[in-house]
Amino acid sequence: MQVNYLNLGRGFTYVEFDYIHRVDWTYRASNYEFNYNVLESYINESENYALEFAILKVNNKATLKSILGIIRSDANVKEIIKTTPLNAGYPKRVSIVLKVKLDNSTRLKVYRLGGIEVKDIITNGVENWGFALPSLSEVNRLKQYLEMGGEIKEMRVRRVNADDLIYMTSYSKLTPFLSRGELRVLRTAYELGFFNEPREATLSKVADELGLSTTTVNYEIRRGIYKLLTLILRGGNQHYDY
Repeated sequence: MQVNYLNLGRGFTYVEFDYIHRVDWTYRASNYEFNYNVLESYINESENYALEFAILKVNNKATLKSILGIIRSDANVKEIIKTTPLNAGYPKRVSIVLKVKLDNSTRLKVYRLGGIEVKDIITNGVENWGFALPSLSEVNRLKQYLEMGGEIKEMRVRRVNADDLIYMTSYSKLTPFLSRGELRVLRTAYELGFFNEPREATLSKVADELGLSTTTVNYEIRRGIYKLLTLILRGGNQHYDY
């Protein structure tokens, strides 16, 4: 089998799509409200398995129990290797390590096409994937494969360079550790120039833009930065009280 590998100088064809994967556990879990974000994956093709290192977020205990039950009983899942709660109470974030079969694997198909996985985020049973592929030809081959196992809801394709790919990959890996409020405040502050040197926006301006108090904005910024620095400097060993 001939594989066309990515060429840094020529850039990449980035494809992102929403997918109803009818032969995966995600489809069976589509009646529940949850978020499952894969931070890293490892493929062992010779032994027909992949490891997924992910963060599962649920709003209540019943949903957590149901989702774990669906995953555990799925024919494509070899084993739930480990689960670790990251915070007390709900909404709860749980780190989870899965060992899954490569049968019906979107990840394996992209690997064989010479692509790079940028993101795998599952929201309420709908898979949202992002991949960097060598060319539009590989995108078309991936689309044909996907249509055999499910339904593509929307597919978006564009050219990106190496810097774009670094930022996109980093964003998808870090955001699961932030609360919705922290992410919203940090993004707004960044876009307004709060972190620029010299600073282009005051704390009050960010607060006005969001309709929040300066105290709340200051807390969200400090808490978000603390979490991100802890992940970077301590290797992600810190558990957070969300």
